[in-house]
Amino acid sequence: MIMRQLLLTFFLLLAPRSFAFVAPPASSSAYAASSAYKRAPALALSGDISLVDQLTDPLLLQHMATGGALAFAGDVIAQSLLSESEEKSIPPKDWDVIRTNAFVVFGAMYTGGAQHFIFNYLNNSFDEPLARLAMAQFFFIPFCYYPTFLFMTPLLRAGWEHGFGSEEAKVRQNQLFSEVATKIPPTLLRNWCFWLPVQYVQFNFIPAELNVTFTAAFGVIWNAILSWSTAAGKPVAAEKEA
Repeated sequence: MIMRQLLLTFFLLLAPRSFAFVAPPASSSAYAASSAYKRAPALALSGDISLVDQLTDPLLLQHMATGGALAFAGDVIAQSLLSESEEKSIPPKDWDVIRTNAFVVFGAMYTGGAQHFIFNYLNNSFDEPLARLAMAQFFFIPFCYYPTFLFMTPLLRAGWEHGFGSEEAKVRQNQLFSEVATKIPPTLLRNWCFWLPVQYVQFNFIPAELNVTFTAAFGVIWNAILSWSTAAGKPVAAEKEA
């Protein structure tokens, strides 16, 4: 109980005021009202909440902004750690801005945007915390998260470097795709080592309305691990450090 109270206190302090979270009173009626977030529709195409309203939800937009900001911080930290420049700095002297921009877009679209609906779906559909954990880590991560990452980041990086649709961009995209794809299996193992215990705590002890905030607190570390372990052009260094 003490550990749970400490965790809840920490993340309540961490959550921005705009999340407008109010701890539910102890009464059963108030508890039922507080469960409304958990039982909210998960990107429903019909119902009381329209698709447009869901996609323009200020909380969703805030999550996307948070995901992009965390991806930015994580990749800058990763590049700073891997920099070959003699003068160490953040950002590094040899900062690959295009790579960071690709991570920012991915972070905003998937980490902040898609997970806003994924956590909602998991909380809607599964009462058992272990079932949510299993679905998150053994379905959404290998079959949604990494395929999206594998497609999006090489496409954006190659397009911004050489112009979308050009032959040079296609060659560069295939090169980046091959380099990143070879690192997905070991990165997936790192993912499970890192996120299984984190999300075990999330789904067991953290209120549904704070799920995204909780993962955001650990997102900077993971985004640094992800961008570091999939850093194109440095496969040997990355594997030595793993």
